[in-house]
Amino acid sequence: MRRQRKAEALGADQTAKLDALDELWRLEPDWNRSYRRLLAYLAAGGTLDGPAIRTGGEADPAFRPGSWLRKQDKARGDGKLTEQQTALLDALPAA
Repeated sequence: MRRQRKAEALGADQTAKLDALDELWRLEPDWNRSYRRLLAYLAAGGTLDGPAIRTGGEADPAFRPGSWLRKQDKARGDGKLTEQQTALLDALPAA
C-alpha cells in the first residue's frame, strides 16, 4: 500500500481493490495508526472528554488521545489535514 499511495495514477479497479482491503489506505501511515489507536480507545469505553494527558488505557498506555486530538485541531487550523482526515475527525463522537 505504501507504493500505491505514491503511485501517480491508479486505475479504478486498483483503487476499488485497495479500498476493499482498507478504506483508510490513502492516509499517511503514522496518522492512520494514531487514528486507529483512537478508535480502539473509544471502542474500549474511552471518552473524548477529560485531560489531554490521559492515556489510551491498559490496552495502549503510551497513547495520549487528548494530546493527539489537540495536535489534529492545530493541524486542521493550519490547513494541514486532508479532506478525508477532517471528515474522519468530524465523525467522532462529540466531547
